[in-house]
Amino acid sequence: MLLLRVQMTEAPEIPGVEEVIGWFGYWPTFHDAEVSINLNRRSGCRVVVNAFRTTPTVEHATVTFLLEGFPMDAAGIVNSRIEFFNHQNVLSGLQINQIPEGYEMVMESIFGVAGTLTASRMTVELKPA
Repeated sequence: MLLLRVQMTEAPEIPGVEEVIGWFGYWPTFHDAEVSINLNRRSGCRVVVNAFRTTPTVEHATVTFLLEGFPMDAAGIVNSRIEFFNHQNVLSGLQINQIPEGYEMVMESIFGVAGTLTASRMTVELKPA
């Protein structure tokens, strides 16, 4: 008997989340997904996750998180952190937490990038491949 383990976490309350849940059937952890990051302090940040779901076949989608407005601490520093950015950046998991200033994205690494990004506003978009 083959048992499939579905990994999921609680879905964040951000625009676009229903489309992601509709495609996956749940809010995924993004385990084993590859990620790329585009940081721009003026126009915002794009975190692009190349994700997949396993049905009788493997189906791919691009999940793009758009982050805008970067809260600063009393010293004027944005408390975001990115480490270990590499030629390949594979996630162990990705979490979105609601914080008083807006949202916190936590990227846990298997290989390559790990980090935390904070933003006042966040949305998500899904594009099946």
